[in-house]
Amino acid sequence: MSYIYDILANFHSSFFDFFEWNYDDDIVHIKKLPILRVSVDFFNCLKFSSVVVSSDLLDKIYRKTDFFKLNKDKYCYVCCFSDGREALIVRFSKDGSILGRSSMLLDEEGEAVSLSEGVDICNYDFVSVEKCDFLGFKTRKEVSEFFRFSDKLKSMDDNKLFYLYFECFNEYEDDRGIVLSKIMSVLDENFASIGDKVGNFLKLTSFNK
Repeated sequence: MSYIYDILANFHSSFFDFFEWNYDDDIVHIKKLPILRVSVDFFNCLKFSSVVVSSDLLDKIYRKTDFFKLNKDKYCYVCCFSDGREALIVRFSKDGSILGRSSMLLDEEGEAVSLSEGVDICNYDFVSVEKCDFLGFKTRKEVSEFFRFSDKLKSMDDNKLFYLYFECFNEYEDDRGIVLSKIMSVLDENFASIGDKVGNFLKLTSFNK
């Protein structure tokens, strides 16, 4: 097992790239962190899916991470994983489920990938509970906007909602359920396609109340 030293982590339930970290995030300063080389498939599951890993993996990383300020007892199962191309940091619960995952600063990720190159690929059993949540394919801002839009649209009156639908799709629909379903479905699958239109419309209607 290799180790990387003096790095930063920013744990969230969903994976966000380091350039989406916020100033008010709870940044964790790690003194010493183990690195494991894993397969591409396992790495992608750790990055995007809800998984439960085996006790063998938990035993291997138990209390192997040191921190500058945090109580080590609260972070017993933390490890850096790399597939030889990328790296991320994952925090597990004692039952093997993921409590948080963190991207790495660019130079620190590069160092982790380099260190993993001389390590054999480790194979561990795991169960994928939920495959690739859509949040993994949106920016952090888009995730926040998605949920904000959802709340606003559900409470919007029919006339405004139907008008927004026409603005987005250039077609008429007077079934509220269909309108809400299609707008949210498109925002889910391709947020950028109508995200600006929805956001601008919500701003305009809030000013005109």
